Amino acid sequence: MKVSIKQYSQTLFEMTDGKSEQELLVIVKKFAQQLKADGQLKNAGKIMEKFGELYNAANGIIVAEVVTKEKIEHEMKEKIEKFVKEKYSAKVVEIKNVIDEKIQGGIIIKINDDIIDGSVKKQLTNLKNKLIS
Repeated sequence: MKVSIKQYSQTLFEMTDGKSEQELLVIVKKFAQQLKADGQLKNAGKIMEKFGELYNAANGIIVAEVVTKEKIEHEMKEKIEKFVKEKYSAKVVEIKNVIDEKIQGGIIIKINDDIIDGSVKKQLTNLKNKLIS
């Protein structure tokens, strides 16, 4: 039976949950050896990415990708964190600010599969559609 990336990630999460740093080192080393024995080292990156998602979900951590034309200021970052915490009932919000000079202005927030598009382009498109209909 083939073990999926999700199953490997879930197993690693369950094995490491609540362990000390020393215990983690031993578990991760043995886990890597098992991946090698199973011929799955090539999937280690994907497994760790999925593990991170599981860890974040279990600990109330939300990673928000915030796309803007320029770097967001501290005050705006705090407002985004507050908004995301309230909307997603998160304990912690990690913001990754992605600079994209192609957007004319505004902000796009990406959280998992959710996209909150507050870009100028989207707002103009919505206005145009309202005027046409």
